[in-house]
Amino acid sequence: MIGNFLRKSDSNKPQQTKIIPPEPLGTPPPPTPSMEKTLFEKEEDKQKEKEMPILTQKTALLNEQKKDSQAEQPTDREKNILAYETRLSGLLAFQKLLVLNGVFEGEIYSKEGTLIIGQKAVVRAKVEVDNILIYGQFSGNICVSNLTELKVGSEVVGDVKTKKLRVEEGATLVGKCECIARP
Repeated sequence: MIGNFLRKSDSNKPQQTKIIPPEPLGTPPPPTPSMEKTLFEKEEDKQKEKEMPILTQKTALLNEQKKDSQAEQPTDREKNILAYETRLSGLLAFQKLLVLNGVFEGEIYSKEGTLIIGQKAVVRAKVEVDNILIYGQFSGNICVSNLTELKVGSEVVGDVKTKKLRVEEGATLVGKCECIARP
């Protein structure tokens, strides 16, 4: 059986043997062109190393800003909504956010809250809030400690006292407007 696996060699021809010496342990393989970095790639790596701390700082700053903006956004439990076909009258005080989409008559107060008057809302009131955005109809006096925004299609009849005022094209304001440092 053993003879079947061995080849008969020609005794007249000398056979060449190649001896490969063993490599010592821990020697790296010789560099190949794909492993070697070009001078351009080395410069890119240096530039990336320089930019890394800057990118890390920018990312940290953006994350802080996101956390701040998320902290300012009211949760569902902090939102108060007056639905479209609702009628309400009287004195209304709130915190964080109040969205009026129905009809309201009376007085509205909030030291740190934002009042949003929806497109189909009709509000006749005296208002003292931190911010107000008006999309619908409003009549009465407004006193705002920060920002008043009149959106496209809004109609405001009455006096406005505010720190900042934004009026979009297509909004109507009939009354006196006083922009002051502190209302």
